[in-house]
Amino acid sequence: MIQRGLLLAAVFSIAGAVSAQNGPNPTIASEVKQNYERTKDLIVRAAAKMPDEGYSLKATPEVRTFAQVVGHISEAQAMICGGILGQPTRVDTTKTAKADVIVELSKSFSVCDRAYGSINDSNISQVAGAGFMGGTLAGRLYGNLIHDNEMYGTMVVYLRMKGIVPPSSEGRGR
Repeated sequence: MIQRGLLLAAVFSIAGAVSAQNGPNPTIASEVKQNYERTKDLIVRAAAKMPDEGYSLKATPEVRTFAQVVGHISEAQAMICGGILGQPTRVDTTKTAKADVIVELSKSFSVCDRAYGSINDSNISQVAGAGFMGGTLAGRLYGNLIHDNEMYGTMVVYLRMKGIVPPSSEGRGR
């Protein structure tokens, strides 16, 4: 009976800790922000892990270099997040050196930090923009996340080609 009581106490303690980590009931706005932070972390870490000479690497002759992939992420984020803020932002996608490419990536994340930071439960369903760039804030920001995750997947291929374990696989022994 004592062991059963200790087991139940341990289970409830663990359940409480897991619940506390997830915070209060999630909302669409909080989930969008959480997913953005996770994706941002992976992209920034992947860009940092690639050595300088890897920025000119191409998976095949027909595709972008690693620098161009990161530049494409920067350009798309500046366009999408800048559009949400009503502040069109430009980044220089002609950069090829690691340090320069990362500066442009940081610029685009700065704009997106403000765009994602501007959402809350009362405005997340707000509709704005037109055509491809139109829709609810949730939809537009998730569109950015989908693109970022696709491009992170591309970055992973380049890292693997260089024998580098990508951030999303760290600690798994591969």
